[in-house]
Amino acid sequence: MTFSEELDRPLRLVASARVLANETGSAAFTVAQLATHAGLSLKAFYSCFRSKDDLLLALLAEDSSIGAEILAGRIGTRTGPEALRSYVFELFDMLTPAEAMGYAGVLSREYRRLKQVHHEELRDALAPLVDLLARFIDTDDSKRDASTMFVVLLDGVHDVVFGRVADSRELARSLHRFCVQGVGGA
Repeated sequence: MTFSEELDRPLRLVASARVLANETGSAAFTVAQLATHAGLSLKAFYSCFRSKDDLLLALLAEDSSIGAEILAGRIGTRTGPEALRSYVFELFDMLTPAEAMGYAGVLSREYRRLKQVHHEELRDALAPLVDLLARFIDTDDSKRDASTMFVVLLDGVHDVVFGRVADSRELARSLHRFCVQGVGGA
C-alpha cells in the first residue's frame, strides 16, 4: 500500500459514512458495514478512527465546513439583521435536497449523545456553522450567543428531519423571531 492510499483511507471512510447516512437518514450502520462499503477492512477502519463516534465527528466536521461555505455563499453580501435572517432561512432551505437529510439526520439524532461524551470535539466539528452565525450577531458575547442560537435552530432541524413540521419556512420565521428577540434585536 502506498503512502497516498493510506492518507486516502479516512476520506474514503467519511465518504462512505456520508453515502450510508444519506441512504438511511441516520448513523444506523455498523463499522463493519461502513468498512465493507469503503472497500476496506475493520483493521483499516481502526487504524484511521478509534471508534464510530470519531468517524461521525469527522463526518460532521467535514459537512459542517461544506455547509458553512454554501450558507455563506447564499447569504452573500448581506450584513446585520438581514444576514442573520438569511442564515436562519437558508439553513432550513438547505434541508430540502435529499442528500442534506443524511447530514441533518446524523446531526439531529446524534447531537445530544455526542455532546455528552465528546463535547469539545463536537463543538470543534460544528464550529464553521456556529462561527458563521456569530458574524451576524452583535452582542457582548456573540460566540456564546451564536452557540446557544445554533442549538435552538438545531432543535428545529430535528423537527424537520422527523417530519414533525408541515411548513419549514414558517418554522424558520418563528425561530428567527425567537432568536432575534433573544439577542435583543428588533
